[in-house]
Parts: sequence; C-alpha cells; structure tokens
Amino acid sequence: MDDIKNRIVNIFENKNIEEGFRLELHMHTSEASKCASMDGRTAVRMYKELGYDGIVVTNHFINGNTSVDRELPWEEQMDNFFKGYDVAYDEGQKVGLKVFCSFEFNYNSTEFIVLGISKQWLKEHEEVMQMTPEEFIPYFQNNGGYVIQVHPYRYAWYIDIARPYAYLVDAVEVINVGNKIPESDAWASRIAEIYNKPIVAGSDCHHYGSGYGAGVVLKEIPQDENDLIRILRKNEHSVFGREA
Repeated sequence: MDDIKNRIVNIFENKNIEEGFRLELHMHTSEASKCASMDGRTAVRMYKELGYDGIVVTNHFINGNTSVDRELPWEEQMDNFFKGYDVAYDEGQKVGLKVFCSFEFNYNSTEFIVLGISKQWLKEHEEVMQMTPEEFIPYFQNNGGYVIQVHPYRYAWYIDIARPYAYLVDAVEVINVGNKIPESDAWASRIAEIYNKPIVAGSDCHHYGSGYGAGVVLKEIPQDENDLIRILRKNEHSVFGREA
C-alpha cells in the first residue's frame, strides 16, 4: 500500500488541463461494486490527493456486477446499494471533496450512468429492472434523470455486441480509462458527433492507485445532483483523460 501511495500525486500539476471544477464522473467502490477493491473512504482520499474537486459514485446497480445480496427484499437492496455513496459522502465532507450520487445501470452488458434518481424513487419503482433501454432511458429522463451511455464501444469478454443508444441518451462517454483499445473512445466520439450529443469522460476507476486520470472540467461548482445535471445540460464543460 505504501508503494502505491507514493504514486498518488496531483495529476493536474504541469498538465494542459483547463482550470475549473475537476470532476471524476465514473468510479466504483467495493461497498456495492463487486469488481472494485477500494472502499468509499479510500476512494475519496485518493481523489483528493490526485487533485480532483469532486467525484460521482457510479456503482454497478443490482442488474450489474453488484456486491449487494439480490435475495434481500428490494428496499433493503437499495439501502445496501447506496452505502458506498453514503460512506464516500461522509468522508468527502471531512476532507473537502464534493461527492455526488449516481449508479451504473446495466442491460445485457450495455451500461448507463444515471444521475438525478434518488434512493427513495428507486425503492418505489422496482419495475425499472424489467425494462429495455428504449423504455427505461425515457422513464428515467421523465422523472428527472440524466442518462449517459458509458463506453458504448468497449471491447471485452463480457460484452457480446455494441448497442449504441446515442439517439436516446443525454450524453455519451467518449473517454474511459478502462477501455483497452483507443478505437473504443474514437467510435464513441463519432457516434456522439453523429447525433450531436454532449460528450463526457470518466476513469471507470475500481482500484486504489490505478485506472484514474479522466473526467470533466466544469465552469461552475455544482451544489447537488440536480445542480450538476443543470450544469451538464449547458454543455460548456471540457473533458480530459488518460493523463495517468
């Protein structure tokens, strides 16, 4: 751990990245994402040392690679799922890092970050688990959500086919540090351009000390998730990535 910590340095020093509110838009914690090894407190402290101003906790939802027990009643699943965010938020308050709540919704390995949907709303709408993207994307949007398709052209063993939904979503993730080939980002950029959609970037970080280095730079400081959506809708942000 000490060897890794020595590598955690401010990634924005001497980098050609715009000034502003530097936000990690895609990251995971072990409280709810089965494939993550860092807990919420560790993640917050790492991003603070890296020089970020805020993070969005985007753990894999119940229909994805979650560590939440699916045998529990639905409301208990939701309580357990949001523990990753709760822990990170509390730590962010202590160290001065803004922490926002979201989740990564899955449909047959095609994934979406959903902002602006609360735990209470999800407790009352378990039916979203049975919907297709053509159904749940507008359903989230009509209930105040902001939907980003993430890594739409990722090449990986668990993805059987690319399913781009740029024509439906609010934004497209065009830089993802977790993508193994640069063409994945290039194709995402192209589909966003074709449909004239805003672009975002995120690290998709799962582990302490690796897989970070992407995000967005905002011209304003968001106060909560709804404010973050408002700022993203203005489409005045810039993206950065693969710096670490």
